[in-house]
Amino acid sequence: MAKQHVDGTRLRVWDADTLRGRMFVQFIALCYYEYLNEKVRAMKLELGGDADESGQKTKERIKLEKSLKSWLENTPIYLQLQWFDVIEGVKISSKLKSARWATETTTRDRLYLEKLGMTVEMI
Repeated sequence: MAKQHVDGTRLRVWDADTLRGRMFVQFIALCYYEYLNEKVRAMKLELGGDADESGQKTKERIKLEKSLKSWLENTPIYLQLQWFDVIEGVKISSKLKSARWATETTTRDRLYLEKLGMTVEMI
């Protein structure tokens, strides 16, 4: 991840304290980016195998893992983050009705989040 992904091409600051703060935030973003990159590398190594912890995987699970692995190998990290940037959840409450919906998450998306250690709530 270079300057283009943390908005570092132009500094747009006028004093030293603001510059230090901006560079600190960019450093933290780079740390998170590298952490995610390492998690994705580890995920690629474990995906697509024939057995899991219990010793069995269904054909559908193997196919899904291979699909995810292919997507990971062909999609850079910043595009993976953009992909998940569009998922939104909405909750509307009124006296008449309460509704909740979300943009679509695919089974591949849920597997990706599960492998990263996130809990995936179906809305």
